[in-house]
Amino acid sequence: MRKLKTVQALLLTAAICAGGATRLMAQAADQLAAAPALQSVWNGVYSDSQAYGGEKVSDTVCLGCHGAGLTGGDSGPRLVGEDFLGAWNGRSVSDLFDFISVQMPENAPGTLKKEDVASVIAYILKVNNMPAGKQSLSTEHDALAPIDLLAVKP
Repeated sequence: MRKLKTVQALLLTAAICAGGATRLMAQAADQLAAAPALQSVWNGVYSDSQAYGGEKVSDTVCLGCHGAGLTGGDSGPRLVGEDFLGAWNGRSVSDLFDFISVQMPENAPGTLKKEDVASVIAYILKVNNMPAGKQSLSTEHDALAPIDLLAVKP
């Protein structure tokens, strides 16, 4: 009789633990579903029209340092190709947005409008052969944070 009660108690404990594990797994699934989906620049995160606008901004604001087509200038690095992609690989687009917003242009840091920064980033993505999509790149940090800048298409 005593063994039977012990077995019943163990079975009850196991059932409670299993139920707790099920609840924890359900909570974890809910949290994952609520979290913003990670994406990369290879998912078409900017529009062609936004990149075109970024080219116009680049031709007036970035040209002196970064050269035509962002291929490098006298005082600014190339924003196209291996060096740029290697330096920013695995970082968030929000990191690039923050850097440009605060540090650029070199002769007047922090003077670009958010829309211009987003457009320039769209142009940078375009000249690095990353695909355009239907939506324009956001100007909001929280929307840009889940977008990974990846040098190579996953």
